[in-house]
Amino acid sequence: MLGNFSFGDYFKHDAIRFAWELLTVKLGLPADKLTITVYADDDEAYDIWAKDVGVPTERIIRIGDNKGARYASDNFWMMGDTGPCGPCTEIFYDHGPEIPGGPRQPR
Repeated sequence: MLGNFSFGDYFKHDAIRFAWELLTVKLGLPADKLTITVYADDDEAYDIWAKDVGVPTERIIRIGDNKGARYASDNFWMMGDTGPCGPCTEIFYDHGPEIPGGPRQPR
């Protein structure tokens, strides 16, 4: 998970590019097996993945609030009721149809 922590010198663009480079260049994972999730309202992360990194938009899934409240999402990180929080993005590897679960689906 690449969280947008609300403190320190965090740069979303660099974190996303570094994660992609680590997985696809350094570790050699095939890019076409990776699926990305972003928080539903996080247009900045979506645009970085689509426009800067070049991930096809059909492999970028927006995950909205799914636990009954605003910011209650698998793609929104928070430390607790108060404190650092923000949207996050995740990278999933598709192991193929023989492995149960499959890629994330939009909610």
